Amino acid sequence: MSTTAAVMEIHELHGAAETAAAARSRLYALLGLVFGFPDEELFADVRDGTIAQAAGELCRALPYALDGAGALQLGTDTTSYADFASEYIRLFDVGTAGPPCPLYGGVYGGDRMKVMEDATRFYNFFGLRTAPELRELPDHITTELEFLHYLTFRETEARQQEGDVGSLLRAERDFLARHLRKWVPKMAGRVSKQQTCAFFAALVDFAARFVIADHAHAAASAASL
Repeated sequence: MSTTAAVMEIHELHGAAETAAAARSRLYALLGLVFGFPDEELFADVRDGTIAQAAGELCRALPYALDGAGALQLGTDTTSYADFASEYIRLFDVGTAGPPCPLYGGVYGGDRMKVMEDATRFYNFFGLRTAPELRELPDHITTELEFLHYLTFRETEARQQEGDVGSLLRAERDFLARHLRKWVPKMAGRVSKQQTCAFFAALVDFAARFVIADHAHAAASAASL
């Protein structure tokens, strides 16, 4: 998104609701980073356990149980950055008929153009535009995760300022239902059939369980207001 930073910092949290919303926002940002094409710095953070540790700390602050963060590090099956990047490309980016597990939601059913148009309407409603220089389409997982990072960041601010939390929760609920909640579990099913790096299998499984749990949380929270 052209109007958001990679990670929007949230300060001076008070109470369980603000802390939980901030943890959700930071976890969306972390996953958006990790699902991008890996550079050597990200590889190092995966290899030394930095990513797993950060995800684990955020999971402990969530308003629901979510495990599996400890698996977000490299096993013995990937020993070099070149291997890691090559497997990312094979799994998510290329293939004779496309990659086996694409990172574009519109590929997983329905009319892809309509999926992208629907996602774009959400972004535009909140005054957001995809940044042309990033060259990612509206239905790419990093774009969708960044949007949820933004919404949950806004929710945290609204809780701090006693603002309109309900409209943001409904937006989170609806976007998750129509996008990430709808297709990331399908991607996880595809990844489970691949012989791939244990990290990527764990990452997609973790993301699928996160969006399922977070959709349920947003829906229940919106209904309670």
